[in-house]
Amino acid sequence: MKLHSRLVMVGLLSLGLFSYSCANGDTVSGTTGGGTGNGGSNSTGTGGSSSTGTGGTHTGGSTGTGGFVTTGTGGTHTGGSTGTGGIRGTGGITTSGTGGTIVTGTGGITTTGTGGTTTTSCSSFGVTAAGFVSMPAVGGGCWSGFASDGGDAGSTIAPGAFSTCGMPCMLTMTGMLNASVSPNYAGYSYLGFNIGQDSVGGAAMTVTPQGSGLTVTFTNTSNAPTVRVALNADAAGTTSYCAAVTSSPATIKYSAFTEQCYNATPGPAYAKTPIISVQLSVPGGATTAPVNITLVSVVENP
Repeated sequence: MKLHSRLVMVGLLSLGLFSYSCANGDTVSGTTGGGTGNGGSNSTGTGGSSSTGTGGTHTGGSTGTGGFVTTGTGGTHTGGSTGTGGIRGTGGITTSGTGGTIVTGTGGITTTGTGGTTTTSCSSFGVTAAGFVSMPAVGGGCWSGFASDGGDAGSTIAPGAFSTCGMPCMLTMTGMLNASVSPNYAGYSYLGFNIGQDSVGGAAMTVTPQGSGLTVTFTNTSNAPTVRVALNADAAGTTSYCAAVTSSPATIKYSAFTEQCYNATPGPAYAKTPIISVQLSVPGGATTAPVNITLVSVVENP
């Protein structure tokens, strides 16, 4: 028997609808294509899946209402995809976490590091009971360090160190000064202090002077023939600049200090390069003789 083309089309549509509903887990009852469907009443939308955010676990949303099936043709799912808004959680976590870490870390390190560096304050030349000297420096801050004295192997200079000086602490060197005669000119003694050292006895550091010169006050009851003020660039005295003084107090410009100031032709003038200590230096005379010199104060002039 030959079928009418319209009936064939209706039949195909009916078969298509039945196949689609089964693919989505729906149950459809009815007679022919146009009947009222019951499908989709228990469907679960696909929008309720969970997604994981960058900063933590985020549930994309509750089970979507997209499983609702329109009565009649198609049973089309119209929802279910809602829930992608959880991506916004990523931005909040990243901003909060990063910002807090940077601000807290930087602030703590800077404050702590800067706070512990200043250990010495001074308003005038002074010496503690342990022989620690401090004095104001031009440009702010202090020159500070422990005092000491000594001399060549042939001299006997005391005390050597002022760690048990007591109060008031007088920076005095006493003893016998070796002769300084040709050909070795060995005899010498010194008394001075470091200028870049902390009060706990750390390593002495160099300091670059900012002023114009020094005023040095001392007493010399031994009548040593020559007293020099010396600026040492290193702890061993390998590089030293000196200037001879004849009275106290003595004001000396930095430009008046020279290397080997005791030579007939001195070396280069001091150009305010870093130094580690300030000293009084006393050369021996023609014979061994007593020495008794006290360093009273040193002032850096603006």
